[in-house]
Amino acid sequence: MIKLKDIIKESYAWERKFGESLPTIEDTTRRHSSKSVNEDARDIIQAKKLVQKLQTIEGKFRNTMYKLDDRFNADFPNQKLSKPLRVSYRKNVTAFMRDMLSLVKKMK
Repeated sequence: MIKLKDIIKESYAWERKFGESLPTIEDTTRRHSSKSVNEDARDIIQAKKLVQKLQTIEGKFRNTMYKLDDRFNADFPNQKLSKPLRVSYRKNVTAFMRDMLSLVKKMK
């Protein structure tokens, strides 16, 4: 178990030795910028699996939307509502799926 006094100690929190000055903003930004970020191949594989899940969910969502669209078209007064539903779906959900797929393809 980690004790509170171990967490609070400045040498632990700032990774410095006794007597050294506290780090400045320049020091921390320099140290942070020197670290390189490497994405693991597992990240890409996990992203592709999540894309497959999203595509499955979106397919079910699309089928449900088309069933709702059929219900609108079944009744003459509600046929006016059918087109805005399809336009909204294409504008929002389809655009999201396209953007998501293009971003995942750009992953390295």
